[in-house]
Amino acid sequence: MLALHNVVDLVKDDFYQKNIKDKCHDFFYSSALTHAISLEIASSTFADKCLSYEMLCKRIPPKLGCRSTIYSTLNNAVSKGFFIKQYSKKDRRVRSYCLSEEYSLMLTRWYLRSKEIFF
Repeated sequence: MLALHNVVDLVKDDFYQKNIKDKCHDFFYSSALTHAISLEIASSTFADKCLSYEMLCKRIPPKLGCRSTIYSTLNNAVSKGFFIKQYSKKDRRVRSYCLSEEYSLMLTRWYLRSKEIFF
């Protein structure tokens, strides 16, 4: 088992990793809000569901971002191809989000690196 300072160093290295030119990685670590949104959407996507905007706003703590900030962050991620926006067939006002394939692969690599550190 790794000593705590070794684990902390590995987590810092992963967090500070700037030598890769991965736009998904940069977005994932750009703020606490983008990190939280990504993890919430990933959790739903990997459970074969998409997460609605309303549910996302309920799950994200207000101290990380207000509804309008969450909305603009989602639009930014959709425009960059990280998330996919879907509209409900029953009610076009309901927007749901899931991960793009590229972003899903980045999160899978992140998980595998994290697994090496913590398990």
